[in-house]
Amino acid sequence: MSDANVGDHALEVAADKPWSIEQHAIEPIPSADRHGSPAELFRLWIAANMNYVVLLTGALAVTQGLSFWGSMSAILIGNILGCTVVGLSSIMGPKTGSAAIITSRPSFGQLGAVLPIIVSTLSAIGWFSINSVIATQSLIEVFKLIGLPGSPTFGWLALLIVLVAEITVALYGHATIIASERLVSMVLVVMFLGLLIFVVPKIDWATAAIGRKPHDAHLATWLLVMGLMFSYPVSWTNFASDYSRYLPKATSWRSIAWASGGGQFVSLVFCEAIGVCFAMAVGGDLSDPVADLPKVLSNWYLLPFLITVIVGSIAANVPNGYTAGLGLLALRLPITRITSLLVIALATLAFRIFTMLHGHALDLYEQWLGYILIWTCPWVAIVIVDYFMRDGQYDGADLMLWGRGRYWYSGGIYWPGMLAFLIGLGASFLFANGDLYTSPLMTRFFGGTDLSFESGLIAAGLIYYFLKRRDARRS
Repeated sequence: MSDANVGDHALEVAADKPWSIEQHAIEPIPSADRHGSPAELFRLWIAANMNYVVLLTGALAVTQGLSFWGSMSAILIGNILGCTVVGLSSIMGPKTGSAAIITSRPSFGQLGAVLPIIVSTLSAIGWFSINSVIATQSLIEVFKLIGLPGSPTFGWLALLIVLVAEITVALYGHATIIASERLVSMVLVVMFLGLLIFVVPKIDWATAAIGRKPHDAHLATWLLVMGLMFSYPVSWTNFASDYSRYLPKATSWRSIAWASGGGQFVSLVFCEAIGVCFAMAVGGDLSDPVADLPKVLSNWYLLPFLITVIVGSIAANVPNGYTAGLGLLALRLPITRITSLLVIALATLAFRIFTMLHGHALDLYEQWLGYILIWTCPWVAIVIVDYFMRDGQYDGADLMLWGRGRYWYSGGIYWPGMLAFLIGLGASFLFANGDLYTSPLMTRFFGGTDLSFESGLIAAGLIYYFLKRRDARRS
């Protein structure tokens, strides 16, 4: 089937229509229900990354002390690398027809895959909780602007409203997510451009040109920030194939990679560049990223912009909730997709209580990015290498089996994948310098540089390649 034919497939099918509850869970999508084209992935990835959390990711470059041009170069390089990985992690969907994290089973074994599935699910729940907090804080500010009291009762009401909106769209599923993301993306672009117009005149460009770090610390800081920029797109890799799995099996992997990675790159660079300007306009100190908005916005623009932040955070968060639900199902828990979403809502309530006690959401977010980087890079390197070594050939029926089938291997574990993953984790920690862990090697011999993602990707990918090739020769 040519790419042209693929693009002509029906835009919707009975099992996956916008504003109807999706009929499939993690089982492979049958051929009769395959539909769509890579172009819808481009639009989806733009919309899903057009939000305030991405803007704050860009702001981290300034809070770390980089100059304007140092921040922009870290953003460009980090996103070129990260979005390339996201594009490549999207290509398994049409071949497996299943959720992204299910691709762990061929490379780790059915039992061995439980480890990355657990970590992936916790990751998705964490992202869902973080985005919910940002949307909730924005809604609380809206309540204050319209004259409602800033009592804890209204804080919990704000969280409830946000969770109901997010869970409802995630419950409807794949087609509804793609349709709703397309609806909000253009509004978000216009409103974020408005923020940029407000913040640029407030920037001290003399200070912005030199940054706030000593010159001899620039490289270490730049590498750390570039790793943070890289970590945001890479944090989507365990989600990516969830949205390509409905495409016809013959869809070109190159068109999928370009559409997914390209859409995300456009959105991330746009938002993160605005985040850099916002952080510089407030002097590089974002003690409260939502409460800081009145420092740069006129009163007439503040309310509509806060509503935009709420809508954007919800739009970005729906895929997190959807993927977290699929992750719980991939653990073979005896629950439905609906029940899994309710579990995720309860986890978000617990996280909200934690953030209220901790008191600094931006610090939590930065620490979360470091955690994502450590585990995701080895995992995604393995599943991408595995895809190309098997030429994209998967047995959909065997992906769903337990205790038997070609992906059970020896006792349910495929040791090349497990060993490569553990070695990749070890390499990430060995070359890490972040809030999660600081390696003495990096502080003593590398000037505090962070090379965790490079080492994790390269080590895991190479180890898996050579171990799998040796295993293939033996068999």
